[in-house]
Amino acid sequence: MAAAKFSLDYDYSLMLGASVGGAGFPDGELPALQVMLGEVRRRLLGFEEDHALGFMTIPERDDELRATAALARDVSRKAKTLVVVGIGGSDLGARAFLAALPSEKSRLTVRFIGANTDPEEIDRLLREIKLKETVVNIISKSGDTVEPMATFLLLRDKLRRATGATGLKERVVATTDAERGTLRQMADREGWRTLPVPRDIGGRFSALTPVGLFPAACGGADIRGLVAGAGAVLDDFRRAPVNRCGPLLFAGFEHDGFVRRNRRLTVLMPYAESLRQFAFWFRQLWGESLGKRRDRRGREVHVGLTPVAALGATDQHSQIQLYNEGPRDKSVTFIEVEKFRADFAVPNPYPKVEGTAYLAGKKFSQIIHAERQATALALAQAGRPNGTIRIDAITPQSVGGLMMFFMLATAAAGELFDINAYDQPGVEQGKKNMYALLGRKGYSLE
Repeated sequence: MAAAKFSLDYDYSLMLGASVGGAGFPDGELPALQVMLGEVRRRLLGFEEDHALGFMTIPERDDELRATAALARDVSRKAKTLVVVGIGGSDLGARAFLAALPSEKSRLTVRFIGANTDPEEIDRLLREIKLKETVVNIISKSGDTVEPMATFLLLRDKLRRATGATGLKERVVATTDAERGTLRQMADREGWRTLPVPRDIGGRFSALTPVGLFPAACGGADIRGLVAGAGAVLDDFRRAPVNRCGPLLFAGFEHDGFVRRNRRLTVLMPYAESLRQFAFWFRQLWGESLGKRRDRRGREVHVGLTPVAALGATDQHSQIQLYNEGPRDKSVTFIEVEKFRADFAVPNPYPKVEGTAYLAGKKFSQIIHAERQATALALAQAGRPNGTIRIDAITPQSVGGLMMFFMLATAAAGELFDINAYDQPGVEQGKKNMYALLGRKGYSLE
């Protein structure tokens, strides 16, 4: 795979005490932090050698990538709409890809459903699509998740009525476990085409596998570029000096804020509308991975930083008041795009109106950069730590790189907190209660 060429840098200068005072990380302690983070990296790379962290093998899974691309090409030739049915890790990555990387060349419209059981949303979808021109991609590792499976069973019934049993076989793609589970049994029995959910990669880490890449490819995204960008960030993580290793430093500052400075929230605020969905993907990754009751030794610790998805410049007018003057319980990380894919200059029809004349000739990219810079400075002036991740442009490579950045940062934070960042025991009791309320055999309310 060709090397990915893009830039991705983490500027943490406004996370430091020299910039924000006591709420920031003490500059003099940076050498000790770097030693600790170096040990974290050694542990993670040791897990990689033992094949314990599947997401770190994503750039090597070329067979999966080829199969995903081939099936996407076939579906794109035969259908006009792809309906992706999934929830959480099964759809947030694909949503982020297609929002960031829209394609005018794709003849296939990609729609998402199954993340909620709101019947009005389902009704709206059914009224807007033509079933005979639609392929459904059901994504579930097990096939036991209520929201997408209930939605899929309804869509399957509608498709069968519209296309018949023979037509149905060509209208379903199941992304699921390669060997076992409820959905695998259905797919084998019905003869649906399938793609694998890698067994060694948890759902929230699976966006760069067939889980997220198949819908992305159907929507026209360059999935090889996405994976190449992830691979470039992973290579840099292995080799870069700790003081230039963004994922490690991000994890280190967030962990320190929780343990020593009473910070409880992590805000991710991209200054690009097309990265709004990316912040929602991060929200699940960070929250579900790090919010844990017990550490690896079984002790009750109740750790975790609540992730907040914000959007610049929009949320300067809804959340920044709180961030500047509210509780000192959060850090903010901005994502800045250096060069946008389009740009415009502000015209000057009213040169004598002082309130707008100063904008004359300013590029919109210049304005949004100034808005981010001004907000970061205002936070620092108020003693509020904040950092900025800069990418040169929104490309498949940079988006894939951003995803790997945050997956590595999450894994590193898990090591610092000494927790299992790859399970979600806090989700299970709610599932059991729901099964009992819906009458599933073997479950009762305790």
